[in-house]
Amino acid sequence: MKLLNLSVNERRLIELITADKPVARVDLARRSGMTGAAVTRLVARLSDLELLTEKADRAGAQGQPRRLLSLRTDRFVSAGITFTAFFMKIVVVNLAGKTRASRLVDIKTSNAKSIAQAAKLAVEAMLTEIGASKRHLLGIGCAVPANFATMSQMAKVSPIFVALDSGEAENAFQTIFEAPVAFESNGTAAALGEYVFSERGNRPDPMYLIHIGDDVEGGFVINGRPYRGANGNACQPGVLYSIDGPRPSGEDLLGCLGKAGYRIADFAELGNMPEEAQSVAAAWTERAGRQLRQTVRMVTAMFDPALIIVGGKLPDDITRGLVAAITNKSVPGSSIGVGDAPIEVSCLGARGEAVGAAATAFFDALFSGAVADNASPYLNGRRSKSTNDASNGR
Repeated sequence: MKLLNLSVNERRLIELITADKPVARVDLARRSGMTGAAVTRLVARLSDLELLTEKADRAGAQGQPRRLLSLRTDRFVSAGITFTAFFMKIVVVNLAGKTRASRLVDIKTSNAKSIAQAAKLAVEAMLTEIGASKRHLLGIGCAVPANFATMSQMAKVSPIFVALDSGEAENAFQTIFEAPVAFESNGTAAALGEYVFSERGNRPDPMYLIHIGDDVEGGFVINGRPYRGANGNACQPGVLYSIDGPRPSGEDLLGCLGKAGYRIADFAELGNMPEEAQSVAAAWTERAGRQLRQTVRMVTAMFDPALIIVGGKLPDDITRGLVAAITNKSVPGSSIGVGDAPIEVSCLGARGEAVGAAATAFFDALFSGAVADNASPYLNGRRSKSTNDASNGR
């Protein structure tokens, strides 16, 4: 059951407040295009829901101080779940994207319902750990290395994730959890994490994220909403690289290390690789960076994004090395007179996939891009009681 039923305009204010925190009502009116009276009314509603905090701004002002609004980051939490062949990583984050609890749960069965039940028990224990109840849980996001069937109704997970490849995972999680559950591809979840929890001030839009994990995946946010394509499988740059040859993927890095005699089973172990393995990782990073220039050029030509972000499951130092390898040589732009889009390292780092999964619940509940109609014809009017403003445009 949904805990909130926010209108499009209420969601728009939350987006502005989270991007420009703290912010005064007059600035909200100017940036949103709403009247001051409409902003005051909507802020009152959001305050009644205990979503906002307010404080006086006395810096250099005379007379009555301005009142600045911020999101109450402890009002709700969400859970994000990611999967490896051996375990689930589960995080609980607050509305600011801060991880409140984290846990690894072994995958001991190939039964989707049993996996969902184990995830539920872990989430409930984590809520108790941080002193939260089920009513504080806004939703659960699951990030999977998946292709989706027609109309995004069922995930077809990579064969290495046998436990979730029954085709029943999505239904099992939605049945067992009482809160809303959303399944996204790894790339889309990570892109939503960067968008929802952006540390860049104004959110770059359009924004493309290159996700380096089990494969080379991607996620794209345009006009405030993720672009999924007809079936949920859009923006996957791995197709640019030969299946049988070297690829700029995390699995390829683990393979290169294995061939050199360094057996590393999971990405989390890369941060503690032997010192003598560093040269192998450095050579892979340089080669993968050269390959990723092709992705950067193609993405620039196809989408003209304001920003391209590189993130994924790799340790932060390797991701920074990839960006350096991409940008340390000037390459031809995507077209005559057009340079490649700017490139940055993920703000969320290696935790971006799990935190991004959790961000999907906040996006669905609080952001205007999650509703079916992102443009309200009644910009300064009251909420329509006959309209389901919380309908999901997924």
